[in-house]
Amino acid sequence: MTLEQYWDKSDDELYELLGAALQGEGLGLGPSDRRRHRKFGREWFEKRHRELQRRICHDRRLQGFLGSSRSDRLVDAAAIYEVLQQIGEDVVAIPLLSVLIARVGLSEFCKSAPELT
Repeated sequence: MTLEQYWDKSDDELYELLGAALQGEGLGLGPSDRRRHRKFGREWFEKRHRELQRRICHDRRLQGFLGSSRSDRLVDAAAIYEVLQQIGEDVVAIPLLSVLIARVGLSEFCKSAPELT
């Protein structure tokens, strides 16, 4: 799927897709499978949140996007996608993470980013 196609999904759908992709399973047909994938995707994202902030928010390629309230969130997602590719993030998760982060807003996501060590 493309960033644009992911953009049209709800956050719950994105977490569900993320969980299914990370667990190496296709999307389940039953509601319990979808809930399990969604829960796994959301928990994985929350556990990785600080590390993702540290790796994304200090990247010089994204500095021009920070603090801009007028930026196009889909453009932000494309920029985040490029950074995640370069830092070696799980290829399956890159487009999903890019959209989830861009929806929050890059400035908001990076507001409390830990310093680089």
